[in-house]
Amino acid sequence: MKFSSKVADLFCESQERRRFNAALENKYDRLYRLAYAWSHHPAMAQDLVQETMLKALEKRKDLSNLEHLDAWLSKIMRNQFLDNMRFNRRWEWAEESEIDQHFSVDCSESEMIKKQSQDAFYQAMAKLPFDQREVIVLADLQGFSYQEISDITSTPIGTVMSRISRGREKLRSLLQHSDVQRDKVVPLRRN
Repeated sequence: MKFSSKVADLFCESQERRRFNAALENKYDRLYRLAYAWSHHPAMAQDLVQETMLKALEKRKDLSNLEHLDAWLSKIMRNQFLDNMRFNRRWEWAEESEIDQHFSVDCSESEMIKKQSQDAFYQAMAKLPFDQREVIVLADLQGFSYQEISDITSTPIGTVMSRISRGREKLRSLLQHSDVQRDKVVPLRRN
């Protein structure tokens, strides 16, 4: 009798582990988008997602319900990202010339205009303080509610709402400023 109950327990744990692993695997793309939005660097984003996945596998017993997996993984990723920032601050500040060299590519005019718009947005996002960038990404790109963001960041909900409001306003201002400079661009085609 005891032997069969142990086998049943192992089977249940194995089934539960497989469900957890499958759910975790389905979250990879979402986690990568979040990591990239925070770090603005593909290799760092991939590393962050892998570190998050490893921590999630190590601490899967801490998750009581798979319905909360997105918020739980985002919280793990946030903590890992902050740890990485504290450990390695060299990429926080980049010279504009380095950014320009990174984003300059030979392409057609329409692709270049599209890329410039994306670059302006990414550069504006990168200029936001991390606390504002973090909550904007969680709210606007990942679709978390203010309460979920409050739980993920361990921040009062009023502070979350304030950061989102101030961050969106600053982002709007930065993007409007980049539009002013776009007036100086000479089109390559004649109308």
